[in-house]
Amino acid sequence: MKKKDLIQCVECESLFYLGTSQMNELCPQCAQDLYGYENCEHVFVDGRCKKCYWDGSTSSFTENQ
Repeated sequence: MKKKDLIQCVECESLFYLGTSQMNELCPQCAQDLYGYENCEHVFVDGRCKKCYWDGSTSSFTENQ
């Protein structure tokens, strides 16, 4: 299995797999919450989505959207 590159979301600060979000600096969840982009269909295993690696983090801004 090829190792996937991880990057950190600038909004919620969760790590996520590069290429799983339609925005380069936002995880799929924040990209959806802030801009309406398609989200990952999260499947959590041991506290992280096995598809995009998001850990369920939110920011105070996205919680109030």
